[in-house]
Amino acid sequence: MNQSRTNKGIDWPLIIMCLLLIVFGIMNVYSVEPDKGIRQLIFFGVGLAAVIGLISVSSTSPNFFEVYSPFFYIFSLILLVAVLIFGKEINGAKAWFNFGPFSFQPVEVAKIATGLFLANYISSPSIEMGTRKTVLTAFTILAIPILLIMLQPDLGSVLVFSAFIIALYREGFSAWFVFIPVLGGALFVFSITHPAYYLLVGIGLITVLIALFIIGFTYNRDLLKTAMGIQLGMIGYFLVMMAMMYFFPEMGAVEDENSKQFVFHELLAFDVYFYSIIGIAIALISALSVSYFILKDNNESPYKMFTPEFGSNRSLETGLLTFVVFIIVGMVSISSTAIYAKLPQHQQERVMVLFEGEKKYRDTSGYNLLYSKTAIGSGDLMGKGYLQGTVKIGKFVPEQSTDYIFCTVGEEWGFVGSSLLVIFYGLFIMRIYYLAEQQRERFSRFFGYSVGTIFLLHFFINIAMVMGLFPTVGIPLPFFSYGGSSLVSFISLVAIFLILNYKDRQRLI
Repeated sequence: MNQSRTNKGIDWPLIIMCLLLIVFGIMNVYSVEPDKGIRQLIFFGVGLAAVIGLISVSSTSPNFFEVYSPFFYIFSLILLVAVLIFGKEINGAKAWFNFGPFSFQPVEVAKIATGLFLANYISSPSIEMGTRKTVLTAFTILAIPILLIMLQPDLGSVLVFSAFIIALYREGFSAWFVFIPVLGGALFVFSITHPAYYLLVGIGLITVLIALFIIGFTYNRDLLKTAMGIQLGMIGYFLVMMAMMYFFPEMGAVEDENSKQFVFHELLAFDVYFYSIIGIAIALISALSVSYFILKDNNESPYKMFTPEFGSNRSLETGLLTFVVFIIVGMVSISSTAIYAKLPQHQQERVMVLFEGEKKYRDTSGYNLLYSKTAIGSGDLMGKGYLQGTVKIGKFVPEQSTDYIFCTVGEEWGFVGSSLLVIFYGLFIMRIYYLAEQQRERFSRFFGYSVGTIFLLHFFINIAMVMGLFPTVGIPLPFFSYGGSSLVSFISLVAIFLILNYKDRQRLI
């Protein structure tokens, strides 16, 4: 009976999947560089020792991670500040501590500590999810390490920190907080090679048409008020776009004489004004139609714009929120060209490789991607066999044991092996999400979703990067890319969640 109670909560499927991924990862690192493979095995031993340590210290208190999460968070911030002063610069980023033959990346500690501290904050009994105070506090906790990481700069790790936004959304935060970073990031990239005003007006038109579609096919009054508020906000947005185009015609246009995307201001101005007026007309007519014909009989009708009722109307709040969100997104897009110009040359080229292909930059930033894709393609259906990769043997792909380790899988294990790995990795992440959803405590559920999304972002971005579907950034493939601090960090993430899951299951008895 006691043995049964002890085993309850130990999730063997997740443990076994984790161990299989680690073993397969070490095998592939060994295939690229045997010395590093042996060291990776040693790092795995360090990771197991870390797991034993986490189990030991967590057994001293039922709520160990909740109680000490503020101290972990502060310690991680101290490390992030210290690395800016004492760290070693590698590939343009001052993100590593060097201790003789070993190095340590404090951002890995920051991921764990930030997840624990955020989980501790939102699980507090006094917290009301969705209120302005809660939102501001949560995003302040998240913003501090992000700003310190941007100073390194390590843009890849900044992207991974968006995993916590998904976890916050699961706990009740608005979907806007997921939508805004995705839209902002996409606009930042596309505005570098395309005139920003075109993109912004196009997005505005799409939003107006979606709101019009909602108005035309729903009878739900609350939804109609929300759609009308969006239309009111978009009217202000289009007016701002027209004013920006008039006073700052040079902003948001690609003016590089060597760029094929150069657009003359006359043509650009005509399109911005023309389509902005169309957007305003659609938004205004649909908003007035909802106000007058559908909501006129309602006490909270936006039609009564000059009455006290309008001040508390959800259409006004939605309109103001829509306007502010789109203005912020517009500022990101318009400023992207200036920000891009200040990036180091190799980072600029990494972005342009995505649009212009790796062959144009085959002697610089496109070299890795060119031979990575060559290695993956040469694996054909079944691969060349373990330790038999010719591209790997020729050492054509720099950093093949770290960020580009997946091309080794593709070359030696082929399409079948790569596909099985992707499926198995997906099952591993799904298992984390499944367990997270089963948690009774908000603390462990939030942390579980954070862990699952961290793995998902690392996995998706790394493989997309290696295949040329995403700009090259320094994001390792968990359990596969060579590196002691990353391997121990990923093992610790899973171990902490398993400990929380175990304690949560024990509470059910």
